[in-house]
Amino acid sequence: MRLKRLTPQAFDRTAADTRLGEQAREMARAVLVDGRAQVDVATEHGMTKQRVSLAVAAIERAYKKATTPGVSSIRVELDLPETLALELAALAEAMKGCDDVAKSAEALEKATTAVRKATKLLKAAP
Repeated sequence: MRLKRLTPQAFDRTAADTRLGEQAREMARAVLVDGRAQVDVATEHGMTKQRVSLAVAAIERAYKKATTPGVSSIRVELDLPETLALELAALAEAMKGCDDVAKSAEALEKATTAVRKATKLLKAAP
């Protein structure tokens, strides 16, 4: 899965683990934090879109290497039923505000199990 967005803090932590120069970091930040199009960032910096893409890819690799699978937060775009979207948003906010790692892990496991059961139910339907 490709990263769509990162928080400024997550970007800074991740970028610190790369060998990217200042300009490459700025370009990757514009795409991953600010949500700008790669082609626009490339034009602004006088670079090719491929160069911006390489900078973004370096951050993606570092992020995947540094994060714990299934626990770290990512931003994705999905079309969901409104009720489910609101509940998932509330869960994400509650997890951000919770300092108890064990409690967050338990809540995530329960939510994940419920989603897997619902998926199986729908796939089993004729």
